[in-house]
Amino acid sequence: MSYTATTTRLRLRYAIPKFSVFLRLFSHSPPQNAKKSSGFDSIDDAVALFTRLITMHPLPSVVEFNMILGSIVKMKHYPTVISLYKQMGLRGITPSIVTLSILINCYCHLGRMGFAFSVLGMVLRRGYQPNTITLTTLMKGLCINGEVWKALDFHDSVLAHGFLLDEVSYGTLINGLCKMGQTRDAFVLLQKMEGQLVKPNLVIYNMIIDSLCKDGLATEARHLYSEIVGWGIDPDICTYSCLIHGFCSLGQWEEVTWLLCEMVDKNISPNVYTYNTIVDALCKRGMLVEANDMCNMMIERGQRPDVVTFNTLMSGYCLYNNVDEARKLFDSFVEWDVGPDVWSYNILVIGYCKNKRIDEALSLFNTMLYTNLVPNIVTYSSLIDGLCKSGRIAHAWEIFNAILDGGPPPNVITYNIMLDAFCKIQLIDKAIELFNLMFERGLTPNVSSYNILINGHFKSKRIDEAMNLFKEMHCKNLVPDSVTYNSVIDGLFKSGRISHAWELFNVVKDDGALVNVITYNILLDAFCKMQRVV
Repeated sequence: MSYTATTTRLRLRYAIPKFSVFLRLFSHSPPQNAKKSSGFDSIDDAVALFTRLITMHPLPSVVEFNMILGSIVKMKHYPTVISLYKQMGLRGITPSIVTLSILINCYCHLGRMGFAFSVLGMVLRRGYQPNTITLTTLMKGLCINGEVWKALDFHDSVLAHGFLLDEVSYGTLINGLCKMGQTRDAFVLLQKMEGQLVKPNLVIYNMIIDSLCKDGLATEARHLYSEIVGWGIDPDICTYSCLIHGFCSLGQWEEVTWLLCEMVDKNISPNVYTYNTIVDALCKRGMLVEANDMCNMMIERGQRPDVVTFNTLMSGYCLYNNVDEARKLFDSFVEWDVGPDVWSYNILVIGYCKNKRIDEALSLFNTMLYTNLVPNIVTYSSLIDGLCKSGRIAHAWEIFNAILDGGPPPNVITYNIMLDAFCKIQLIDKAIELFNLMFERGLTPNVSSYNILINGHFKSKRIDEAMNLFKEMHCKNLVPDSVTYNSVIDGLFKSGRISHAWELFNVVKDDGALVNVITYNILLDAFCKMQRVV
C-alpha cells in the first residue's frame, strides 16, 4: 500500500500525541555493505607475489611493491606490511612517499604512534612533501588512540608550517572531540573551519548535531540545522535522526513531530534502523500496542523487519512480564525469513527465568544448541541465576562447572550469582572456595562480590571473618557502598558489638550516598531490641 506525503503527515501528527514518548533514533547512517577488493584472494597470494618480485633481477619499480603493500593494508594485515617493508630495505629498495605513507597508516592502526611519527621524520629528511592524506592519517591515529589533544596540537603545527588540510582532516578531529564529549571544542573548531577555504560538509555538521543532542543541547543543534538549511545544504536521514533523538530525550514532542513531518516533505523515508529505534523507545516505556502499530506501519511502507526489530519487541514484552507474547514473536521469525540470533534466545531465556519458568528456559537453551548457535556468558549466567533463585542450586553448579573449562568463561557476574546462592544456604566455605577461584582465574572480585560474602559471613555468625573481608576491601582499593555499610552495621548490632556498629555509623553518617533509610531502619530495630527507643 502506498502513502502520500499528506497521509503520512496526518498519521505522524496523530501518532506523536498518542504515543507521548515516540522516538530515539540511531545517530549514524546504516553500515555500508560494499567491500573494497584487495586484488588478491588471500594474504598468502599477496605475500607470494611480493616474494617473487623481491627476488627478481633487476628489481621491479617501487610502484609495484606499493601496490602489493596497499592491497595487504586493505586486508588489515598491518604487521605483515611492516615486515615486508623491512625486507624492501634489506634489498636496497628506496621507499617512495607512497610507501612511507602506507607504513605510517599501518603504525597508526597498530597504535604505535611513536613509530608513525618517526616515519614522518623520515619523509621530511628525504625531502618528500607529506600530502593531506598522510597528515590526516596521523591525526586519525592520535584520535583513535585517545590522544585527541595531541592531534589538535599537530593540526596547529601542520597549519603553521604551511601544509593544507581538507574536510576529511577536520572531520577526523571533530569526530575525535565529539567522541570524547568535548562538543564545545568541536563546535569551536567548526567555526574556525568555516572561516577558512575548507568548507564543512554535511557529515561534519551531522557530527556536531549528534554530539550536541547527546549532550542535551538539542535546541542548539536545531539552530545549527536551521543555519545549514539556510546555506543550501540539504539535511539527510542522519541529520533528522540526531535531532529527533535529542528532542525525544528532552520530551519535546512537538519538535519531534515537526521534524518527522519535515522528513516526509523532503521525501526522506525512515529506514529499518529508524523504525527499530522508534519501536525500542516505545517498548521501554511499556507502550507495546503502539510499538506494534509502528511495526505495522514499517511493513506497510515497504520496510521488512529484521532480527533487531523482533528482538526489540520481544524485550519489550519480557520487560513487562508478557513472555508468552514474546514467544509468539520468536516463533514467527520463520514467517519473515529472519533467523534468530543469540540475543533472541537470551531475551526469552531471561524472560522465562524472571517468571520462574525454568524448565521452559532450559528447553529453549537446548533448542539453541541444536540450531548450532553458540550461547554466550549472558545465556549461561541467566540460566544459572534462574536455577539458583528457584532453589535448584545443584543444577546451577553443574552448569557453572561445565562452562568453567569448556565454555565461555564465567565473568564476575556469574561468580557473584553462585556466591549469593551458596551464602543464602549458608555454605560459606563453598562460597569462600569459589571466591578464591576468581583470583586463580584472573578475575578481580568487585564490590558486589565482597558485599555478598560479608553479608553471608554475618548471617552465619562468622563475625571476625566478615570484618576481615571488610578491611580487605580497603586494601584492594575497593570503595564500600551503602550496601556494604548497612550489612556491616547490621551484623555488628546483631552480634552484640554495639559500640563498633555505632562507631562505624558515626564515620559514614554525614555521607548521604552511604547512609539511607535502610541504615536508619537498622538502627531503630537495634534500639528497639535493646529497649532504648528514642
